[in-house]
Amino acid sequence: MRQKVVYISVMLAAACGQVSWAIEAHQVAALTGQDLHLNGAGVVSHRLSSGEHILVFGDGVDMSIGANAFSSGSAVVWLESMAAELVEEGRAGYTAMAYLGGSVSVQKAVGALTTDLHQIPTADGRAMVVWFSVSGEVLVSAEKREIGDPHGTEFYTKAVIALRDAGIGDGIVKAAKLPEPKPPEPPEPGEKITKEPYKPGSRYPVNFSGVGETAPKLEWTKTLGVATLINRFYIWQKQDEQGGLLELQADYAVVFFSEEDANSVKDAGEAQALLAAGAVKGIYLSGDVLMTNGQRTIRADELYYDFEQTKAIAKNAEMRNFDAKEGIPIYIRAKELRQVAEDKFTGENVTVTTSEFHKPQISLDVKSISITDTTTADEQQGGATKSSYDAIMRDVRLKVYDVTILHLPHLRSNLERPDIPLKSAHIGHGSRWGYLAETRWYLARLLGLQEPEGTESTLAVDYYSKRGVGVGVDIQYAREKYFGRVLGYVINDRGEDKVGRHATRKNLEPERDLRGRFRWQHRQFLPYNWQLTGEISYSSDMYFLESYYRSEFNVGKEQETLLHLKRIEDNWGLSFLSKIRINDFVNKLEELPTGEFHWTGQSFFNDRLTFYSDTQVSRFRQRYASSTANPGPQQFFTFAMTRNEVDMPLSIGKAKVVPFVAGTAAYEDRMGFFREMDGGTGQRDDDVYYGETGVRISRQPYWKVFPDVRSRKWDLDQLRHVLRPHMTAVSYHETESVIEQRDIVNLGLSQRLQTKRGTGNQRRTVDWMRLNTDVTFVNNDGSASAGADRFIWNKPFIPTVNTFSGAVPQLDRRSTVMSGVRRDYIGADYSWRLSDTTAILSDMNYDLQSGVVQQFNVGFSRMRWPDLSYYVGSRYLRRITINDPTTGMKLQEGSNAFVFAITYVLDPRYTVVFSQQIDFDYGATVGSEITLLRRYHRMYWGLTFRADESLDEEGIVFSIWPQGVSDLGIGPSRYMRLGSSAGGY
Repeated sequence: MRQKVVYISVMLAAACGQVSWAIEAHQVAALTGQDLHLNGAGVVSHRLSSGEHILVFGDGVDMSIGANAFSSGSAVVWLESMAAELVEEGRAGYTAMAYLGGSVSVQKAVGALTTDLHQIPTADGRAMVVWFSVSGEVLVSAEKREIGDPHGTEFYTKAVIALRDAGIGDGIVKAAKLPEPKPPEPPEPGEKITKEPYKPGSRYPVNFSGVGETAPKLEWTKTLGVATLINRFYIWQKQDEQGGLLELQADYAVVFFSEEDANSVKDAGEAQALLAAGAVKGIYLSGDVLMTNGQRTIRADELYYDFEQTKAIAKNAEMRNFDAKEGIPIYIRAKELRQVAEDKFTGENVTVTTSEFHKPQISLDVKSISITDTTTADEQQGGATKSSYDAIMRDVRLKVYDVTILHLPHLRSNLERPDIPLKSAHIGHGSRWGYLAETRWYLARLLGLQEPEGTESTLAVDYYSKRGVGVGVDIQYAREKYFGRVLGYVINDRGEDKVGRHATRKNLEPERDLRGRFRWQHRQFLPYNWQLTGEISYSSDMYFLESYYRSEFNVGKEQETLLHLKRIEDNWGLSFLSKIRINDFVNKLEELPTGEFHWTGQSFFNDRLTFYSDTQVSRFRQRYASSTANPGPQQFFTFAMTRNEVDMPLSIGKAKVVPFVAGTAAYEDRMGFFREMDGGTGQRDDDVYYGETGVRISRQPYWKVFPDVRSRKWDLDQLRHVLRPHMTAVSYHETESVIEQRDIVNLGLSQRLQTKRGTGNQRRTVDWMRLNTDVTFVNNDGSASAGADRFIWNKPFIPTVNTFSGAVPQLDRRSTVMSGVRRDYIGADYSWRLSDTTAILSDMNYDLQSGVVQQFNVGFSRMRWPDLSYYVGSRYLRRITINDPTTGMKLQEGSNAFVFAITYVLDPRYTVVFSQQIDFDYGATVGSEITLLRRYHRMYWGLTFRADESLDEEGIVFSIWPQGVSDLGIGPSRYMRLGSSAGGY
């Protein structure tokens, strides 16, 4: 037979000339597409003037592409070469159309990948039109071959009419010159027009094939109008033009046809043709039934599916959904599951779980459930949303094995993990809180509401045996034109605060028992690039946030009440800010209001000059805390400042030189400017001026390649050394000493040692080593007690006002990290990536005046896949003078800390996590923590002991959480991700 395939291919190629219906020989090796196979007893070939090729099979044909197979008593196949721009380079491409007539059979194996194949039955249901793209070769085998023009023959004309009715092959239809169809004759006067019963516009074919070695057997029972299928089979039907597919598998089936269609069937062969024409009313399936539509899979003992109304009923059913985010299946098991519409399901006596076992560890027992699943349709329209899957459950019991631990009258969920209303839980004991239980719940699910898209609402319910019961709400929302957050919490607190280890920070009695906080943050995107930001932040007392929200207090945004309007357009920005105080226990500088304008990098004179401008005008009021013994005046005052800079960028050889001049003017009418550079006071001035002259220089990098460097030990493949020097020098000229600035010179050198790592598409250039060094000199050095300052490139000046400081009054304009460098120093920043899993990081600050290291940090991080990862580090801060909060005496204190952390997988079941920090200057352990984790099927538990010497606190916590639910857990949330399905341990 192989010789016949080659013979026919060569002869047709010769007959067709340049345009061959077989792939060109020089392209064959480059192709990996799907081939079209045609096999028949005899074939007649013909080429149209427009380039299409016609193959006519009169004595039966078998056609296959990919996993799709067709057979019929006769066929006409048209092949047209695709345009070059529509075909991948090195491939041939064809558009194939086929008319199949007489005893049509369609087979498709499970997992068939051809999705652009279209099928439409003819009006009488006895033939079919198929069209698709061919990305591989076209191979024909036949016992007999002829060359001839089929135009005018009855069979060819019938095939062209079928193409025309299907709305394809316009060129072929025109070339056939078909007679115009006769218009329908008008009815005779008085004749009654009968209305045809409604039928669907098009019925997609119902195809079947065998599964396994034994072919399915189709039997026809004419008196009943049904057909039976015996032996394991696979049935599929196209659902829409977007690639939707309904798939069915079972051991036995009864196929029901409409009475009209059944009357024309004489044997099993014609019944199979009716299947191919889609003329099926319904089907009953029995024996290990499997129904799949998109990601939805239903298994059942018995199932009946109504093709006309898209309804189904399944006995002893299990619906399987897949949580793609966590990689975990979700099972819905019911004694009876009904599909009441295309995307709606109902069930009674349902079990919802993630466990494959018959008796799950954790499950939801549900009396009744109603599911709306539009996931498949939404994905075709651009992407599924939170509301694509909606399950309404009634009489819900959360069970661990057979023990009910929670009963809810109703629950609403999208059945993504977690599939229960509990979001997280922490249970334990600590010396500061006593016995504690902190729980977080999905608020919308508890209320039985469908949460809007982009919204997440959480209910907090907490208990502390030494403090009391607390309740709160956290709602986060985000839509196209706005986003925000509402956070509230209240507790009846009967305990005392402990916010530090010193006596003045312990045993603090709250001002009132009822304590809490409220915060609302909102940002609205307005037309013309305007943004409006609003915030309200309220706390009941000074220590509530530090005690209950310690992490937010230490590193989070300041609690403020403000309204901020801004617009950024191109290289300029304009903003207005109003900020007031509503918490009377804090010092706050109110802004009523502040206006700012910034103009950055504006070019003048054909890029010869560049202009920068920053201007601020404010109406301030200093508010003092209610606990202040002798508060100062709280009247309104005005502050204004403008800084304008002109740069002249130059290129000198391979260096870029930017000399610049700048001038700053400032005004403040409350206390004016009176702070000298050494910290003393001078004569007050309300308006001050100073100028700047300076230069910034950077050179194009120097580099050299060492192509012969190779090392498996150090993971090196060639080396490139890159150096880039830079310098900044600024001199200031002020009108008064109270605005005096320090002149500054900064010299820096950035170095890289780069190598190549990875293979194939992952091949990349990485920094094997990186070393940045700089040395900074200033005039009028500050005192030796100054901290480890760092030069900020392009920002060497000192702000004229510090609105972020909590100091009262707002006097010290040199109290922030942007206040400039106060002493000469050498700084260095180093990293060494030994491999993709091992790195060394370090930085240092050395004081040139005192000759001491002010700050030094070094750390070593290593991951040894798959069972070990650890970090070893040290942090050193030189001793500085501080006040003892208990005695008021001045002490010399620093920090010399050692940090160690390790995660080790003992075996697939057990993991140990340990961390510790020791400070040698204090001679004490700052904190220690050790956790033992245990893994079960879809379940984890952990036991944690921790001690925090900074708060003089110890505690022990037991944790348990399901696999794949990073939020749901009893215990420290930092270990929850260890239970994810993707990462395992």
